[in-house]
Amino acid sequence: MLSRLRGLQADAGAITIVTVILGGMMLAFIGFVWDGGRGVGSVQTADDLAAEAGRTAAQCVSVSTFLIKGTAVIPNPTKAMTCAQPYADLVNAAGNGYTMTLTDITLSPTRDSLSVTVEVDRPVAFLSAFGFDGKYIGHATVKLTQGVTDAGG
Repeated sequence: MLSRLRGLQADAGAITIVTVILGGMMLAFIGFVWDGGRGVGSVQTADDLAAEAGRTAAQCVSVSTFLIKGTAVIPNPTKAMTCAQPYADLVNAAGNGYTMTLTDITLSPTRDSLSVTVEVDRPVAFLSAFGFDGKYIGHATVKLTQGVTDAGG
């Protein structure tokens, strides 16, 4: 009888160790899925915000050049950045859980298209322990056109 009790005591606490290890692995997996999914969504959001910031900046075409030459151009990148900044301010004021920063607006050599780069900061819950900082970069190119170019049919 005593030898049977000693055998049982040798296994005492083994299930606790297994539970702690498996529980930790499960939490790490849930954190990876949660933050990873939000990260994928944040990359798409960053690209969408870059496109919208580009469309907003495209509203600042040079009216005099348009009236004289009939082409839509933006005078300089500073003007484009100034025109897109109110959109960034509105996005940040909306309280969506992330902040957007306009990092770069580049004009094409003909000044009829814009390349916009934004950075979206969205805090990560679990993966910050592994060095993820929650910064996502979005890119978009916007071409200036006059009239309807695609009826969407």
